[in-house]
Amino acid sequence: MAQQFGLPLEGPPPAEIPLPHAPLVSVIAQVRFALHLPVRIPERVATFQEAIGDRYPHLERQDVAMINVMAQVPQSGTEVVVHWRFSDLARDWRITLSPEFITLETRAYQSRNDFLERFERILQALEDTLAPKLVTRFGMRYIDQIKAEQAFQIDKLLRSEVLGVAGSLGVTAKQLLTELFVPAEPGDLLARWGKLPANTTVDPNLLPPLQEESWLLDLDVSKTQELSFDAAYLVATAKSAAERVYAVFRWMVTDEFLRAYGGEV
Repeated sequence: MAQQFGLPLEGPPPAEIPLPHAPLVSVIAQVRFALHLPVRIPERVATFQEAIGDRYPHLERQDVAMINVMAQVPQSGTEVVVHWRFSDLARDWRITLSPEFITLETRAYQSRNDFLERFERILQALEDTLAPKLVTRFGMRYIDQIKAEQAFQIDKLLRSEVLGVAGSLGVTAKQLLTELFVPAEPGDLLARWGKLPANTTVDPNLLPPLQEESWLLDLDVSKTQELSFDAAYLVATAKSAAERVYAVFRWMVTDEFLRAYGGEV
């Protein structure tokens, strides 16, 4: 796989530089699997709850209406899907379990190792209790939001190759977004970055809109493949995806960015 413009799409990540004041607002990992009906049964879900309840004691049930746009009769095309949402005491971490996926998301990310340890425990609990059989997709997503005075110094925080036309128009543009989809270890990279106007978001579930202009760095590494559900393999894939995100992130930002958020470089 070629290194396009130096973009690190494969190979080992750089050494981590901790950012005590990182603008990271959301991290989410998701495993999608073939429809697994036991997740609809409260008694079966209770076994999973017992396995993770010490860390995630809050449980909420949410019935989500799914509309089948292919249905000829709209009324018959609506289906209610149950989502079980588990949270920690501070509600900084949330697990969502549905008949077709499980996610772990947080707005209190501490480190890659901490996230992967939590993810491993959750997947192992799922494998031991509800035992889904077939994985169809895995994804790992990191969202940074640059705001306040840093947003007005974006030309110093991002590489010129990343800024592109924003280098000359970023100050006056009301909105400017770039999207890249490209093969990258261990699957594919979807990257979105650019300027967001006030009260705007690309994903209201993960990125609350701000009352001021901001800059977005949204990096998502996914792998679409049918394979047997194996917690250990999925954690290894998550580690590889997180490392790819970090490698691309480090390529996109400058040393000035790292210093602005407390990094020692």
